Formats: sequence, C-alpha cells, structure tokens
Amino acid sequence: MPDDAGTLLRSFLNNALRRQTQRRIRDFGGYQIGKRRQSHVIDAIADEIAEFLCTYLDIKVNGRPATREGVVFAIAQALRNVSDELAYRLTSRDDDAWRTVCESVAVFLEGCMEFDQKPYDGSLTARSNYNGWKDWEVIVSGERPRGKWRHAWKEKPGDDFIGFYGETCMGRIFKIDLTGSDERWYWLISADGSPRRGWPAAGYEASARSAACRVERIYFALVKGEARIL
Repeated sequence: MPDDAGTLLRSFLNNALRRQTQRRIRDFGGYQIGKRRQSHVIDAIADEIAEFLCTYLDIKVNGRPATREGVVFAIAQALRNVSDELAYRLTSRDDDAWRTVCESVAVFLEGCMEFDQKPYDGSLTARSNYNGWKDWEVIVSGERPRGKWRHAWKEKPGDDFIGFYGETCMGRIFKIDLTGSDERWYWLISADGSPRRGWPAAGYEASARSAACRVERIYFALVKGEARIL
C-alpha cells in the first residue's frame, strides 16, 4: 500500500476515534477492566469512522470498490478485537492506548482491504464543488476565526489544533503532508450527539485559516439550529 495512503488511514483513524464522545468511550471501555462494556456502541463508532474513510480514501477489496457496509463491518470487527484492558485504558485518554488501538485497527483493515488517496484536482481554493461546498459557501480571503485555537498536544506542538468558543470545543484541524499533493488541512466537528442538519462532520480546506473558519461556520450554524441549504 502506498505510504501516503497508510499515513492518511492512520491519521483519519486517530482523529475519528478521538472525536468520539466521552460517553461512547466509557461504554466501549467499561467502568472497570472487562466490566459493563456496551458492545452495541461499537457499531455506532464504526459507522462514523467508515463515513470519514469512505469520503476521503479510495477503498477496494480484491480490486473492486468496497461497500460502505463492508467498511463498517471490518472496522467493527477490528474494534471487537480490542482487549478489555486496552479498551478500559481509553477511558482515561491514555495516549499510548489510543496509538495502540489506532494501529491495530489500521493493520486489521490493511489485511482485508486496499487503500489509496482519492484523486485530487488542486481546486480547493477555486469556486468549485470539488470538496463538497457550493459557490456561496466558499471561505472568503478576508474571513478570520472567531474562537481560540490551540495545539492539540502541548508536549508536541505541530500542525494539529483544537478550537474553543468559550469553554466549548468546536472541533479540530490538522495537516497531513502528502508527497506530490498541495497542502490540505482536514477538519472535524466535535461530536455531541446533536442532529447534523445536513452539515458534514468532516472535510478539508486549503489552509489552517480556512479549515478553522469552516469548523466555526458549521458550529455556529448548529448552535442556531440552522440547516444547510443546498
């Protein structure tokens, strides 16, 4: 599998897993090692991760396009293989545990599927629909973030930020360096279980500023109860 695709797969898995609500992680990990784990939450987690992977990666099984249902099933199976002890460590946001789970899921998926980047036409800053937005939804050059954005990892400053409005986490943005690709900043909306109202939960933009603005636009629209109009 190409290195770029492997990097994307692991980055997407890491961010998609970490954006799960604390309640979901607690249900997945239990309240003691092996105690009160809720297996039904695995399907919900797998479904959300699969939506992200299928949107931004070309996934095949034996040379044929994988179905979304097949990707969900594979992710769920990989999560069911996580031991009780490791799952419980996730509830305390143990970084080593997160990395171990992410890598184990990635290796499992790579064993039954092939992953590659989806074609990119370089038009992120153009007034096009390539990355899912209509002309009137494009982030304009003068737009600036309103919230506070800080490094996701204090001990490892880098191209990974979490945005807050007051005490509320709005979402996350991060950059992945891909060989032969223009800059991309991926963004994720914090999951709180509220209705999405037609707004996507993840995507990408051409710069950190644009990605942060995109997160804030969606966050404030959801706070106001505004549905996306196409």
